[in-house]
Amino acid sequence: MILTGVALQNFRLHKNYFLKFTENTTVIIGENAIGKTSIIEAINLLATGNSFRAGRIEEMIEFGSELARVKGVVLDTNSKNLHDKAETQPTDEVEIILTRGIVSGKRTQHRLFSVNGVRRRKKDAVGKFFTVAFRPEDMRMIEGSPSRRRTFMDTVLSLLYLEYEVALKNYEQTVLRRNKLLQQVGEHKQPKTVLQYWDLNLVKYGEILQRYRQKFLESFASVPFPLEFSVEYDSSLISKERVDQYKEREIAAGHTLIGPHKDDIIVYLNSWRHGKDTKKMRIDVFGSRGQQRLAVLWLKFCELEYIKNKSNTATLLLLDDILSELDDDSKALALSVLKNYQSVVTTTEPAVLEDIRQATDTIEVIYL
Repeated sequence: MILTGVALQNFRLHKNYFLKFTENTTVIIGENAIGKTSIIEAINLLATGNSFRAGRIEEMIEFGSELARVKGVVLDTNSKNLHDKAETQPTDEVEIILTRGIVSGKRTQHRLFSVNGVRRRKKDAVGKFFTVAFRPEDMRMIEGSPSRRRTFMDTVLSLLYLEYEVALKNYEQTVLRRNKLLQQVGEHKQPKTVLQYWDLNLVKYGEILQRYRQKFLESFASVPFPLEFSVEYDSSLISKERVDQYKEREIAAGHTLIGPHKDDIIVYLNSWRHGKDTKKMRIDVFGSRGQQRLAVLWLKFCELEYIKNKSNTATLLLLDDILSELDDDSKALALSVLKNYQSVVTTTEPAVLEDIRQATDTIEVIYL
C-alpha cells in the first residue's frame, strides 16, 4: 500500500489543500508555523484515527468552521491486477470528518469515518496503512517522563492489536473508577467490598497490557544498529496477589499504586567504554545528549521493524522537521532508512535536500 494523495479542508491552517505523494520520498519545505506539521498530523490521523498532537478534536478544526475534512487515497501496490493495464489499480479513499459536536444545529459525533464514500466504524476505516512518526518531541523520550515511554509502547500496540487497544481503554477507565472508590473507602464512605469488581478488572486488563509490552520489547534485541543498545522492561507487575498486598496502602494513598500505568522502560548502551573497562550504561542517567538522541533513533528503528514484521501493510515514515535537531552521524542514520519506505520529510532548510538525495533514489519536493 502507498498513500498517493491527501486533501485537507478547514484542517488547522489549511482551508483547502491537496498534495500528491511519490512512492518514494516527498520533501515538504517551508517556514515555521506555515502548516508542515499539520500535514504530518493529517497523514497520521488517516492511519490511526487519532492525533499525536491535539488534546481535543476541536483544535484541528479551523477557527470559525463547524467541521474539518481529511481525505486520503491509498493504492494497493500488491494487487495481482496492478500490472494488468486493462484493470484499474485498486484504491481506497479514506475520509475523516472532524466536528465540534454540532453541525447545522444538530448534535453529531466528533469523528466520522468513511471508506469509498460509505460510513464505517473507526476500526474498519483506519489501518489501511501504518505510520511511524519521528518528531522533535520524540527527542525527549529518553530523558522525559515515563508516560512518554508508555505512550511509545501504547501507540504501536494499539494500532496493531485490537485486543490491546480495548484492554488499554478498559484499564484506564478501571484505574479512574477504582481511584475514586479508594478515596471513598479511605473516608469510610464505602465498604472495601466495592473494590472487588474493579480489582478483578485491574488484573484482567493489566495482565493483557503487560504481556504485549513484554513481547514488543523482546523483539528489539534482533534489530541491527551501529551502537549496541538494549532495553529493560521496568514493569510494575500486576497480579491478584500484589493487588491484595498493596490494598491497605492504596486506600491510605487514595489511588492505585501498581500496574501498567506505572510501567517504564530503561535503555542501556551495552558497550560503553570507561577507562580500560567496557560497561553497560543507563542512557537516561549517564548518556550524553548525542547518545540519548541515537537511543531515540534506535527505538524508532525498532518500532519500524516491529510493524514491518507483524503486519502485511506498508509503513509510511514521517520525519517532521527533525533533521536540524541531529548531528551529522545521527542525520545520516535517520536518512538511511528512507530508501526502504515511502517517506514524507518536512524541513525549514532547503540545504538538506542534498543529504536526502544521497540517501534515496527519487524525491518529490513541495514548497509551502
